[in-house]
Order: sequence, then C-alpha cells, then structure tokens
Amino acid sequence: MTAIVLPADLKRWAVKHLREQLGKMGHDVSIDTKTPKTMSYPLTKPLITVGELTPTKYDHVQWDQELAINIRAGTRQNDKVCDDLSRLIAGILTDPTISQAEDSPITSIEACNGPYPIDDSADVAHSYLTVEYHCVGEIRQ
Repeated sequence: MTAIVLPADLKRWAVKHLREQLGKMGHDVSIDTKTPKTMSYPLTKPLITVGELTPTKYDHVQWDQELAINIRAGTRQNDKVCDDLSRLIAGILTDPTISQAEDSPITSIEACNGPYPIDDSADVAHSYLTVEYHCVGEIRQ
C-alpha cells in the first residue's frame, strides 16, 4: 500500500499552542475546539474556540488549512478585554516563528483576516478571526 497524506490536525495543535503561549503571558482562559452547549454570563474567564475551515490540497505533502477563532470576553459594553485578547491571539498565530514551534505542522502563514467584532445575543464581547497556513500533512502508511 502506498502512503497517503491527510490534512494535519491543525486545530488541536493550535489549541495546545495558544494555551501554552497565553499561559506564559499570564492569561487564564478557557480554550477548546467546541463551544460549550450552555454558558452563564458574565463569563468567569475569556472563552476561545478554535475551529478549522475546509482544507484544500496544495501539493503532494502540503495542505492549505485555515483556522477560525472565536474569542468571547468581557461584556458588550466593556469590550476592551476581548479586543486586546483578540489582537494578541492574531499576533501569536501569525508570528513568523510559528513554523518552528514544537510539533508545528505549519510551513508558512498565508493570510489573516480580523479580528473583527461579531454581534452576540448574549451580554459578551465577541471577536472572530481566521488564519490561513500551508501545512505539512500527516503521512500514513
């Protein structure tokens, strides 16, 4: 059987990377790949959800992969915490050295859109951003 190349598990790698980087900077956040089914407001700490949009095969071993990040923090009237955290996350995920981070599948950063505010029916500030990368796929025999 020949080897096949799967897209990297980018969103789970990004959750781990963001948790480590934000923790080093003293940020206590909840971060996962799923939004909790129920949330009580005000949030006790910022909530970051990392998703992944549809990957596209780039070449034999690389994929174009795009993260979708939702950040919820503070309140609709007090959105500075959310804005600051969103900008910090954009900076972490577009750091030119991200390809050298431990276990990083990323070979290059292609684009970043956002962060920009999202209307949320709950009393929480909500921002969204996407980051597109070229990533080395996971090779399976």
